[in-house]
Amino acid sequence: HELEEVFIYDATKKRRSVTSTRGALNGYQKGRCFYCSADLRLLGEDFNTEVDHFFPHKLKKSFTHLNLDGVWNLVLACRGCNRGINGKSDRIPSTDLLALLHKRNEYLIESNHPLKETLINQTGTTEPNRRDFLKNIYQQVQLNPSTTWKPLASQFYLFKD
Repeated sequence: HELEEVFIYDATKKRRSVTSTRGALNGYQKGRCFYCSADLRLLGEDFNTEVDHFFPHKLKKSFTHLNLDGVWNLVLACRGCNRGINGKSDRIPSTDLLALLHKRNEYLIESNHPLKETLINQTGTTEPNRRDFLKNIYQQVQLNPSTTWKPLASQFYLFKD
């Protein structure tokens, strides 16, 4: 399972792996699922870690101006949250989780992680610009707020003050 790769398709329909972001994202998620905080296992028989598009990959068809494959939109999730019976799948996460995504991105920027410049280039040069970037996308793609997704037993302690 540790060699399992996740692929996305770019505008030219070529497969491109997003699996390589696993290590960078894991360090800042403290080995926990972005959505439910469950322990992530990146190796061995109990492998349960997937790279997930916070805003679903399927939106690329309708929102071609968005770089949904950017680090700003990628999180590590357990299989249950990503595609389990009650998983996120192609649904849009709740506004609580949107705030957590913003907080995670700011944490990466403030830590002077090598992804800092990439995140700034993808989302904006100031914290208010980056917050507005995410809010604007959310408003564009969340056409039915009653369908927002949230894990069943969320603990939301990652990246809290």
